[in-house]
Amino acid sequence: MNLTKLARLCAAIATALAVAGLFTGCKERGPKKPQIGFLMTLDHPYWQNMRIGAQDEAEKLGVEVTILNAKEDPVLQIEQIKEMMAKRVDLVCLVPMKKEPLVRGVQMLNRAGIPLIIVNREIGEGCEYLSYTGTDTYAGAAVSAKILAGAIGGKGEIVEFHQHLGSGPELARSAALRDVLKEYPQITCVARIPHQGERDIVKTQMQTLLQKYPNLAGVYAHGDNFAIAAAQVCQKAGRDDIKAVGMGGSREMIEAIKQGLVTGTSYQQPEEEGRSAIRLAVRHLNGEKLERSYPIDCPPITRENADGFNGQF
Repeated sequence: MNLTKLARLCAAIATALAVAGLFTGCKERGPKKPQIGFLMTLDHPYWQNMRIGAQDEAEKLGVEVTILNAKEDPVLQIEQIKEMMAKRVDLVCLVPMKKEPLVRGVQMLNRAGIPLIIVNREIGEGCEYLSYTGTDTYAGAAVSAKILAGAIGGKGEIVEFHQHLGSGPELARSAALRDVLKEYPQITCVARIPHQGERDIVKTQMQTLLQKYPNLAGVYAHGDNFAIAAAQVCQKAGRDDIKAVGMGGSREMIEAIKQGLVTGTSYQQPEEEGRSAIRLAVRHLNGEKLERSYPIDCPPITRENADGFNGQF
């Protein structure tokens, strides 16, 4: 074989190897996975369980999920929305930090043509989204309020420990209490105290409330851990007659209900909320038309049925 033929043969072999390598590389990389942004807060074990559910479901369904922590800050969350737009994700799942301020952020997604699923909290009017999924916060809070009303015999003074003012859960849970109390005119809410996400604040305030309202009959707390904190102060002060309810259904709360420290709660399912959001995202990206709302049940937990619940966080 002369040098010219040998050179041509080598060139042909090199080309064939390059082409083969190209196709092999494509095969190894495979098609790009759908990209989903999940914008939420992680300042409580509740939300951390939602993250676990979302991540696990994303892995099962073969999509990539980017989870960002807005730390209950709507301004930060709007910046994170911009980040997801720059990343050109295929869809965003959003837990709005505040109902009205996040409308502007959602409108940005609308203009960018990025579909959106709202999770757990409500968004204000003036923007578009595919679906809502999560616990019906108002309905769950009404469950807790009715447990409390029944436990104190439909009459007496109660206090409310509420969470971040203006957040969707705060508005819904306070509204639920007001509406339930319309059915119990002999129950009076004598104080509304912001717990600011801190048990120590609840404990300090509860000590003051016991002095100010010696006939206090009940505590309605936006969150299980704050109901437990209030109940611990009451117990230490010898006021086991005061009934306390929370919201969430944490493992700690279920145990406290079994022990008789706390009266009851409404059972939320954060892990399932995260899973539901990812499932709906994948269904949409696969071309399926979604319903407007996919609510997740929030049943009552009291000492009578506490053994049937384990808690997700």
